[in-house]
Amino acid sequence: MATPDNTGTGSVSRIRQVEAISNGTVVDHIPASATLKVAQLLTGSDDQVFVGMNLRSARSQRKGVVKIANRELDTRTLSCLALIAPKATVSIIRDYAVFQKYIVPTPERFEGIAKCANPNCVTTHERWTTRFTVVTQDPLLVRCHYCERTFAAADLALL
Repeated sequence: MATPDNTGTGSVSRIRQVEAISNGTVVDHIPASATLKVAQLLTGSDDQVFVGMNLRSARSQRKGVVKIANRELDTRTLSCLALIAPKATVSIIRDYAVFQKYIVPTPERFEGIAKCANPNCVTTHERWTTRFTVVTQDPLLVRCHYCERTFAAADLALL
């Protein structure tokens, strides 16, 4: 939400709905219903985290934002994030400024990230590393390498 600046310069200032961080990572445009799941995925017990839920969004009705101070996300965490919030944006913050910004990358394959939703899949009964291949990006559908069933990413549980 923008408010007019009464200094006479005609500039517009922005009101922050979630506190700014000096260095770290911001995950924005998270589906509102997945915000806490993303926060749980991204944070450890020692992390300084800011969570905004059900915030106004120009892209969709409501969104979530998770900010993690002093940490950037590794490849495995980004893969997990792609299953939960494939259209989210990630911003790397350095000295209170956006250093890099991108949409969560969706890998061609997910390995050892999620549990197969098929109760008869060999990965649910034996110690096999799960493997899924991306079938479509929008909506995100993946196919299990072993049982060859196709699932919506939202139907999978992270390991």
